[in-house]
Amino acid sequence: MAATTYLSQPASITVGGVELADQCSAITLTLGQASLDATAFGDGGSRMAGGLQTVDGTMTLYVDYGASAVETTIHGEVGQGDTTIVVKKDSGAIAADNPEWTISNTMIADYPVTYTVGELQVMEVSFTGGTWVRDITP
Repeated sequence: MAATTYLSQPASITVGGVELADQCSAITLTLGQASLDATAFGDGGSRMAGGLQTVDGTMTLYVDYGASAVETTIHGEVGQGDTTIVVKKDSGAIAADNPEWTISNTMIADYPVTYTVGELQVMEVSFTGGTWVRDITP
């Protein structure tokens, strides 16, 4: 069976409408649904049903202190609870082989600032909650 392998580098990552892909070295999205117990009398085991959507993720961003850059963007989103993050695989049109994930109303709870001698400054930004959509329609 033939397999296709893709370079793990999204073409677009926006946070609050600001494009940050050129300052992002890693992003992890864990998207799913909460498990709800749907077991009824007479069932031989537990049955589960999907509940509310779940969102957890992290981004590793190189810190840039410019006016619409990383530090300013993240600072403005901390604690808001209404942040939108959009990740798109390639720069072409959205399609089955070029999905786009939109996470709405997620929470960036903290603002990590770390300085390390002799290294590029990075922020490990975590986000949680909200809703997500995987779009493949052109």
